Amino acid sequence: MIDLTHVIDPEKVERKFSIETIGAETVNRNVVRLEKQWYIMTNIAMVSHIGTHIEVPYHILPDGHDLASMPVDIFCGPAVLLDFSDIGRRIGISRERTIQAAKACGGVREGDIVFCNLGFGDFYGTKRYGESPYFTEEAITWLAESGMKMMGVDAGGVELPGSEQHVNHTTLFKHNIPLIENVANLGQINVPRFTASAFPYPIKGVESFPVRVMAFIPGTDERLGG
Repeated sequence: MIDLTHVIDPEKVERKFSIETIGAETVNRNVVRLEKQWYIMTNIAMVSHIGTHIEVPYHILPDGHDLASMPVDIFCGPAVLLDFSDIGRRIGISRERTIQAAKACGGVREGDIVFCNLGFGDFYGTKRYGESPYFTEEAITWLAESGMKMMGVDAGGVELPGSEQHVNHTTLFKHNIPLIENVANLGQINVPRFTASAFPYPIKGVESFPVRVMAFIPGTDERLGG
């Protein structure tokens, strides 16, 4: 198993995220503590788009699926890794380059989760992270129409630089494709195809939430039948 999730450190995050440690008796008045017993709960205040997080159509489309209504089978299944790590900073990824990356790993199949390694996961939390390559509208459209059911990138998004129209998000969400941003450790995956999961908590009326993303690499663990 390879963990594709960045740790959320309350002392380092740039967006709203705060934790308050409280005694369990604050919530449950019937608590009876043993002597010197550590028994706590936590209040958390946060923006939903933080750390490695998943975004669903309700983010852009008022009639789109929220976290609670999204079909659960979308959040796990066969995955493929497209490699763009050689591109460099702030260069647009074209449709042709995307097709080339897909062919190199055997193609994108119907029902695939598509991860795109932009080579920027190690720069998460630094100024350079915002200099990652981006996808052209044509590239996102090709991916959305390729049959993929979910997309993940090791970057803060898939939009065109300086644009607030969110055309690429809209294309994905109109095809009912969730987007995972700030994926970690894609460079540790050394096979083109594997199995992945990214299950968010089902919350009504919410468009995004941090998620634990895992890659399961075939043939590497005898306990799993590899």
